[in-house]
Order: sequence, then C-alpha cells, then structure tokens
Amino acid sequence: MRIGERKFWLFFSLGDLFHLNLSFFLAYFVKFESFHPTEKYIFLLLILNMSWLMLTSFFKLTDFKRVSNIEDIVSCLFKAFFTLVLFVTAILFLLKANTFSRQQLLYSFVIGFFFILCWRLFAIFLIKKYRKTGYNTKNVVVVGSGKRAMHLHNFFNTNSPHGYNLLAIFYDKPVSLQFNCPLVDFEELERYCIENRVEEIYYTVSVDNEKKTENLMSFCDNNLIRFRIIPDFKSFKSRKININFYSDIPIITLREEPLQDEVNRLLKRAFDVVFSLFVIVFFYTWMFPLLIAIIKLTDKGPIFFKQLRSGLDNDHFYCYKFRTMQVNEVSDTKQAEKNDSRITKIGSFLRKNSLDEFPQFINVLKGEMSVVGPRPHMIKHTQEYSKLIDSYMVRQLVKPGITGAAQVNGYRGQTKHVEDMEGRVNYDVWYIENWSLLLDVKLIFKTINNLFKVDVNAQ
Repeated sequence: MRIGERKFWLFFSLGDLFHLNLSFFLAYFVKFESFHPTEKYIFLLLILNMSWLMLTSFFKLTDFKRVSNIEDIVSCLFKAFFTLVLFVTAILFLLKANTFSRQQLLYSFVIGFFFILCWRLFAIFLIKKYRKTGYNTKNVVVVGSGKRAMHLHNFFNTNSPHGYNLLAIFYDKPVSLQFNCPLVDFEELERYCIENRVEEIYYTVSVDNEKKTENLMSFCDNNLIRFRIIPDFKSFKSRKININFYSDIPIITLREEPLQDEVNRLLKRAFDVVFSLFVIVFFYTWMFPLLIAIIKLTDKGPIFFKQLRSGLDNDHFYCYKFRTMQVNEVSDTKQAEKNDSRITKIGSFLRKNSLDEFPQFINVLKGEMSVVGPRPHMIKHTQEYSKLIDSYMVRQLVKPGITGAAQVNGYRGQTKHVEDMEGRVNYDVWYIENWSLLLDVKLIFKTINNLFKVDVNAQ
C-alpha cells in the first residue's frame, strides 16, 4: 500500500523550517543570552524563512526521491545554504540594515546547516522504517530475463526500504538465471498489470524491436502506468527523456512531468485558487445574475448544465456549465455541431464567447479542475478515443482545465475526425511535459485574446 508519498514534501518542509528557526533562536541566545529577540531580529527571521522557502523550491529540496544517496543530499543542502547566505546578505545590504550582529547570523547559518542536514538524514531513516511496515510501496514488474533484469531484481530485493514491491519478472526467451520472484510469460503482461494494479514497468529487453516497444509504451500510456527503460543506449524513438540512477543502474524516463513535483502542484493549486477567486469577485458578482436572468427569460428549463467528465487519474466528476441547449436525451453522447438545432439563441452567444464555461471556476475551487489544462471530455469520448489514439490517456495524468494549449492553438469545439482529436492530444501531452507557471499565464492571456476573435470552431 502506498500512503502519503505526495505529502512527504510537507514532512520535509516543516522539519526544515523548525530546525532553521531553532538554529536562529539558539544563535541569538549564544550571542545575547536571551530567547526573546527584538522586533528587528523578528524581521530578520521572517526574511530568513521566506528566503529558505524560495530556495527549497529552486533547488528542489522538497522533490522527494525514492532512491538518493548521502552525497547528493549534502551537496544540494550545501548549495542551498551557500545561496541563502548570499541572498540574505544581499537583502540586508539593499535595505541598508547594518545593525544586525554578523556573529549571530554566522551562528544561525552554521547551526542551521548542521541541524537540517541531520534532520534530513533522520527523516529518510524514518521513511525507510515506515516502508518496512509495508506502506508507501509501488507495485512494479520487470520485463526481460537477462543480466540487466537480474541487476534490477537484486536492487529491488536488497534495497526494499526504497518502497518498490517487485511482483514478477516477464520473459519472452528461455530463462537461464535464477530469480526469487514469479516468472511470467510476456504474453500475460497486459492482463497481469491491470489485474495487479501495477504502477511502473521496467523494460530491460533490447529496444531494437521498435514495434514491440511502441506497443508496450502505448499500453502504459493508456492505462496510467509509468514506463521505465533500463537502457543499453541503442536506438529508440526520440522523445524528451530524463535519466536517473538507482545505484549504478541508469534509468530512463520517457516523459518529464513537472507536475509530479509537489511544490509545482502546490504553486499551480495556489494560482488556480487565487485566479478563480479574482474572477468570482470581479465578474461573477455582476455577470452571473445577468446571464441567469437572460437564460430564464429566453428559454424554459434549468440554468446550469452538469455532466460527468473524465478528470485526474480518469476519476469522474460533474463539470458545470451554463445551459446552452434545449433539454435533450443525447447530451451525454452527442457533441454540439455547427447549426445544431438543440442550441438556444442565447446559448449560441454564450458558446461563441466561451461564457458558458464560467461556472467551471467552481470546479476549480473544488479541486476538480485547473484554470489551465487538457479540456475534460465526456466519458463516452474518453472510452472511445483511448482505444483509437496512442497516448490519449496521458491527458488524465493532470487535472483538466477551463482552457488549454490545444484550445488556444485552434483545437476547440467539435472533433469531426480522429485527426482532430490527435491534434488535441499532442498539444495536451506537450503541455504536461513542459508545464510551468509562466506557461499557464501565457495560455490564459492567449485565451483572453482569442475571445475577441471569431472562432470558426466554436459551436
């Protein structure tokens, strides 16, 4: 069972701040023989805390890794503290704050580095103990039965505190090595992975057979399984990759996902909440009553339309919209078309100006959607297109959005052909692999700019 992995960042962050503040107060006591700092030193402590939080994000100190070594931990902390010294010194210089004790600051940094380093090592020790009880584990399988598979097999079995639960080894050739886990024929891989909730596949076979590798990659994409290659660095399709090392074993990840980082998710969530509250305060207060009145006066029926859509990890949620169609029985299966007779007069206006999407800011506040992300599709379309388009299910690795990269690049409205949906998926996958807060802001501005243009795809 895997519990709390995404919350380890909070565990580390709170521990860091506690020891940073403890070191500050101890340094203050050593210098002034008092645990009650003056107001100006409270201000200095605030600067110290804010600077540390920023640097932990910059140096990815809260980016929890299952496999890490002491050298990396010490090196990363040293870089962060060195930068912290320069940063805080620069701030005090710009503020012309030259009345602080340099000795107290030096003690704070030295004691803080020692405390946080010890805390980090102790925290990792606690997490390993936690995993030994059977929690925070990932179900994984290995494909291949050669030497690389054996090295990985030994790693998973001798380093169990890393939290990997090796379920089976899959072979497609006669096995000559001895493995201490079930050996399963490769033909059973897909069924086995689905039945046993496998989360990661480690592929140790040669990737010369591009068709076989591509099929397995597509299976992983469509079933929310992360695919790892244990490379011999022979040719394979060019993709944006990330290389990590488990001891001396190189691991290639074929898709970089910035939103796998907990700090990035926190930043995106904070931006979503702030932006949504801004829209609600400055637009909902006058726009909602106006649109509600117009809808009620021009057409009978409910004001809002809610529909089950595919969300994060393919979980279903009710997506809210202003109702733009006459009440009908095929709204969950049939897309809106050009000159669709179901669309009301006011509905046509709302759709062309994207005003029907405004209630989805409620979905954002509820945590079901983001302001920017792949558009949520009807359940029927997710089921259909996931079988037709490779990597379609990758869209479900992040929260759906009110707007997205596909929408600002012309893929909006009805998808008449599979090629149209493929275009959407390509942009959505690109967004997932290249996410940044700046990219979200850029896409929002593009969306606003597009509101003042005539969109032929808007129905």
